[in-house]
Amino acid sequence: MKLKFNSFLFVLALGCSVSMNAQENHFNCGHNKRTQEMWAQDPQMKADYDQLVASARQNKGTGAQAKTTYIIPLVFHIIHEYGTENILDSQVYDQVAVLNRDYRKQNADISELVAGYDTLAADVNIEFRLATIDPYGNCTNGIEHIYSHETNNGDDYAKHNQWQRSRYLNIWVVRSMRDGVAGYAYYPSATEGSFFFADGIIILNGYIGRIGTGNENGSRALTHEIGHYLGLAHPWGNTNDPGVACGDDGIDDTPETKGFNFCPQTLAQATVCNPPVVENYQNYMDYSYCSVMFSKDQADFMRNTLIVETANRSNLWKDTNLMMTGALANPAPLCTPVADFSVSNKFVCEGDAVTFKDVSWNAAVDSRVWYFADGTPSTSTSATPSVTFSGIGWKKVKLVVTNATGTDSTVRWETVHVSQNWADKVGPYTESFESGNVVSWLIDNPEDNYAKWQFSSSNGKGNSKCMKLNNYRDVSDAQMFTDTYFYNFRLGGNKDALITPSYDLSTTTGSELIFDYAYATNGATLADITESLRIYVSKNCGKTWSLKETLATTDLLTAGNSTGIDFKPTADNLWKTATVSVPGNSTDTRTRFKFEFVSSDVSNNVYIDNIRVTGVLSIAENPLNAMDLTVYPNPTNSNNGISINYVANENPVEFQLMDLQGKVITTETNKSANSEVTHKLELSSPLASGCYYLKVSQGEFNMTKKVVIL
Repeated sequence: MKLKFNSFLFVLALGCSVSMNAQENHFNCGHNKRTQEMWAQDPQMKADYDQLVASARQNKGTGAQAKTTYIIPLVFHIIHEYGTENILDSQVYDQVAVLNRDYRKQNADISELVAGYDTLAADVNIEFRLATIDPYGNCTNGIEHIYSHETNNGDDYAKHNQWQRSRYLNIWVVRSMRDGVAGYAYYPSATEGSFFFADGIIILNGYIGRIGTGNENGSRALTHEIGHYLGLAHPWGNTNDPGVACGDDGIDDTPETKGFNFCPQTLAQATVCNPPVVENYQNYMDYSYCSVMFSKDQADFMRNTLIVETANRSNLWKDTNLMMTGALANPAPLCTPVADFSVSNKFVCEGDAVTFKDVSWNAAVDSRVWYFADGTPSTSTSATPSVTFSGIGWKKVKLVVTNATGTDSTVRWETVHVSQNWADKVGPYTESFESGNVVSWLIDNPEDNYAKWQFSSSNGKGNSKCMKLNNYRDVSDAQMFTDTYFYNFRLGGNKDALITPSYDLSTTTGSELIFDYAYATNGATLADITESLRIYVSKNCGKTWSLKETLATTDLLTAGNSTGIDFKPTADNLWKTATVSVPGNSTDTRTRFKFEFVSSDVSNNVYIDNIRVTGVLSIAENPLNAMDLTVYPNPTNSNNGISINYVANENPVEFQLMDLQGKVITTETNKSANSEVTHKLELSSPLASGCYYLKVSQGEFNMTKKVVIL
């Protein structure tokens, strides 16, 4: 039966984030409270669940036994940001082995059952197989790896790329979840109608398998969650929390229980509700952490769920579906790997080494070849090569992976940014963006998604030019449940950064970063507004960053609420000014600032203008500042060379002309002393029209000048 679509809130069956120490208290999942709230909001939801329970009772021991063993195709979606949450396939394989062990009563610790339950423990006769054919007919190992910040949210919108729920049991693996839970699944009756996209199980990576980030104690969390997926309640029922009051789950052979957040050490501790009846604290649906069994009636209930039409469970095990998903393939076919890689540092200084890691998936890789633009080495076959890049700017990297089945490749044009070993600007400095030249500004959009910083020719303070984070997206015409439709639901936690040019602040004291900003939110209350603008500083080309300021809630808001509007600051009173202190010293020759916006689901556009790096300049500390050095004329014609006018002191001066990528075109030294000098930089061949950099050095001091060639 189709359920009402009530703000995406439906009856939850949650698994707790429980302690590895079975004697410690366990976190309250909140399942029962949410259940009562949602059933009160939509009584039909409870009626649908009651109907599922009634059907199980009616079919007990009959219809549910029509097929001896039910096989369910699985797909694991590993949602990650290239951290430890991007678990190895071997950890998933181990988890599938645990599931099949538990559901077929092949676990060795079944021998630990207390008297009476040893005869009630059931072989559920449900088995799980990783799919070997994806929804498009392609070869898969049943595990896909998806890069997304949603791994940190662990909610329904972290459930990327659901495969058809009528054909696969979808399992999403993430790094963290809200409210302290380890995982959750919905009752089948809660995912009918418009909520189909959330059907499946989402769980923390630390509760997958017994190896890698997993462990023996946590490996049965998925056994528990699949029980919910197949309709089972907690043994204490849906009307209270574990350990609070005695309750019942509607299953005949599981006695009334108060539920356990610990493993009883004596039977007396397990006879709470109806002494001397020992409660089934060793049931997989309890939280005791000494769970070893499903009961026979629980087995009937889950098998019955697989033969009724609720939430398409009845199609999963059919022979036609097992053929379509390749769940019976034995051995599983060898697929072609999907090329993917991570990098140790995205921003480095010239000369720094960067480590890459092959994290290709879908199949084992037999051989690989890396290609690094301007890299040393320029190619590699290592799984974790270390590379040093020459020249400055963004660097292209390509990875080609191969096995006996085929080859795949991936190319990233902006993999690593290499900064020159001298500053783009000398502080103090002001940027109003009116020139429109933002070539030395860096934009970091990690997920290459719609929300990103960009230059805006209008909407700045005084309707001038500025930089804009384009967060707003009109999804009114988007088809439901597409990526575009989900845009705002998946915006929360997205991080986008705008990075300034590098500033030489070695001769500037009392430096401050001052900037104007404008922002309006789509949030209706302060509780909704969790977005923030964070300002960082780096003195090593962006390899590491130090947080200096966070603007949030009322500090961040300059224009209030703008729900449903593509926010543009149309008046100066919609702007605020922020000031950030920048402690410095004589070694601060390449200081960069980063404006990182952390979005929420109610974020709108952000604007930044009039960036000022202020301070008191001590001219005497850098002898080059006293030379009154100019390039004349500028712009110039390279056929006549480049003339440099300056007042020489007693030491030689070195000149290096470089292109925008940092490639040195020519180097010359002038040894004139204590006089006015015109040095002509000779060129062996004409230069192409464009911008170039002239680096001027004297000992440890240097400065740069921009040269424009006509």
